[in-house]
Amino acid sequence: MERETRMKPELSLTARSTWRDPVPEKPAGPGRAFWAAIVAVVAVACLSFLLSSGQLRAPAAFGPYNVSVPLDFKPYDPERWAIMNADDYQTALKIDPTLPDPASIGYGDAAAMPPADPALLREEAFVGPAAKPYVFRGVTALDRERAHYCLTAALYYEAASETDDGMRGVAQTVINRVRHPSFPNTVCGVVFQGSQRAGVCQFTFACDGAMARAPERRNWLRASRIASAALGGYVFPKVGLATHYHTQAIWPRWGKSLVMTNIVGAHIFHRWRGRWGMPDAFRAPYLGREPVPGPYLPLAQQLAILKGQGLAPGAGPAPMLAGPAAPLPDVAPAPLPGAITPPATAAPPPAAAPAYADPRLNQSGQIREEFRKSGEWKG
Repeated sequence: MERETRMKPELSLTARSTWRDPVPEKPAGPGRAFWAAIVAVVAVACLSFLLSSGQLRAPAAFGPYNVSVPLDFKPYDPERWAIMNADDYQTALKIDPTLPDPASIGYGDAAAMPPADPALLREEAFVGPAAKPYVFRGVTALDRERAHYCLTAALYYEAASETDDGMRGVAQTVINRVRHPSFPNTVCGVVFQGSQRAGVCQFTFACDGAMARAPERRNWLRASRIASAALGGYVFPKVGLATHYHTQAIWPRWGKSLVMTNIVGAHIFHRWRGRWGMPDAFRAPYLGREPVPGPYLPLAQQLAILKGQGLAPGAGPAPMLAGPAAPLPDVAPAPLPGAITPPATAAPPPAAAPAYADPRLNQSGQIREEFRKSGEWKG
């Protein structure tokens, strides 16, 4: 037997055959015992929570189940019942001397609130939130006059035929734009935005030649009064946070991208959609520095474009067509643009040439006599 083993060593092989599957390796993560322990801990915690909250009654082995509810009232209190049925205060005071005196509360001074108007509630729900009051204070008197004039011009040329509410709606729209970060931060900048190019101004009157018409005094003063109130913090809630408007005779393409707030007079007002149209978006501070009032495209060029002359719409101003500004009524509330334009400052005198100790240096910059007429044509 020993010889056969020596002669046939393959009979004592212990290696596995190659046709069998290899032994699977153990996973690197936690095993089943770990997850079973986690499930057991969660189950015990949930059961303890239910038992402590009283939502689940424990078995009899854990003891009797009871709940304590504090009661600080009586089902029937004869003393309180007698006070409520007393005929007057003196009788109730005999039962409970700690009762307060009704005369010290002053119910007679309280006024009942008037009943809410359903139409007004529907209008507020349709318009949306109103703008927050804001007082526009210019840094100087010149800035205040400019802001007052620009807003007055917008109200007159945009809504002179409207009622006071129609003008207030336009004024509130301009004020909302000044407070919104997507528009200029000045009143004149908002009113005359884009007026340096024909056909692209934000307010049509600023670039269509409308300001060539002399304003009518009565409506100009009315617009001036409403503009002064708007700059002083008056809020017109009927248009809400509107930043755009147009007449009822047209419907621009951008109308569908905005939210309509209300219709006041001949204008339809709109506000931005989403967060850009919420009260928190109107947070731009007013710095109080107003630019020179427009229009920045001369009126002569505007009229020439309307007649088919001059530059095409969208082109810049042409100096050869520049003309005088439109005349305005000589009234205190709305001063003339020339009266509120700061005067040009005189140029400073030229600095004196420095003096040097060496006389040759003092002659630097001068032309020698033999080269004084160099470069001139001889006839």
